[in-house]
Amino acid sequence: MRIIVAYSGGKDSQACLIWTVKKYGAKNVTAVFCDTGWENEETYKHIVETCKALGVELVIQKSQVYDGMIDLAKKKGRFPSTKARFCTEELKSKAFIDYVLEQKEHLLIIQGIRALESHTRSKMKSQCRFFKYYFEPYATNSSIVEHLESLEKLTVQQKKKLKKAKDRLANGKEDPKYHTYRKVEVKAWCEKYSDDIHRPFFNETGLYVIDYILKNGQKPCILYYRGSKRVGCYPCIMSGLNELLEILKRDPELFDRIYEWELEIGSSFFKIDAIPEWARTGVCPRTGKKYTTAMDMKRYLINKNATGDMFAQDEPVVCSSFYHLCE
Repeated sequence: MRIIVAYSGGKDSQACLIWTVKKYGAKNVTAVFCDTGWENEETYKHIVETCKALGVELVIQKSQVYDGMIDLAKKKGRFPSTKARFCTEELKSKAFIDYVLEQKEHLLIIQGIRALESHTRSKMKSQCRFFKYYFEPYATNSSIVEHLESLEKLTVQQKKKLKKAKDRLANGKEDPKYHTYRKVEVKAWCEKYSDDIHRPFFNETGLYVIDYILKNGQKPCILYYRGSKRVGCYPCIMSGLNELLEILKRDPELFDRIYEWELEIGSSFFKIDAIPEWARTGVCPRTGKKYTTAMDMKRYLINKNATGDMFAQDEPVVCSSFYHLCE
């Protein structure tokens, strides 16, 4: 059996990597990093250094279809969004599946997923199968109704989705949904090999995971010391204004580069209403509605936090870490 850790360089997967090495020994462990081409240089450095320190083999896996985030956005004709997160599916999930299908032995896959991260993850289990949703549905009309009715407020899209699910149920239709990527090959692979998943920190908090890393002689990625709540894409489409402000302080030119890609691709990277309407200058030619550009975001963050020079070096030093990790 081969033991694989899905390693992103984030705190949860780093804790998993340490835990796995302690339990099974470094020579029996492989860390697999799915590279989106949209990571911070510090993340790449951290992944290499932590694997080297633990004596673990590192495999860097990439999409077989897209050459990173920008190539993905160009071919899709848009950037991913909070409602269409095809970046994770195309650049991480499918890339990892490609890697698994190349293996010709039983696997134990270690994942840094925690129940407290989201509603969706809270419904997962600490142990299951990697290819679980090829054999049982990941969603049905009943589960969709249950989830949406548990929310306090629904978007227009969610209301339409809820109505559709209820209408289908009224006609006795569950419409089970399964994963389909390389389905024939996945089912053939599963006839020969096991695909067990274990999530050792599933029931723990983020602070517990950080403490576990520190107690075992390593440090989390430096980005956690610089205001990031999560380490992955840089920036992530899910990044909040505080995280974006910390990025802006250290790398203001990044927003200029994103703006150039926005013009080339014809799509905004940030959520349309990420900032107030008066601060938006992008105008959709089809609807006439204003949207947020990268330059809008940069100007808004600077003006909103203008207390002198936001890049001055003689201001009082405060800890910007979400997890109270000060540089």
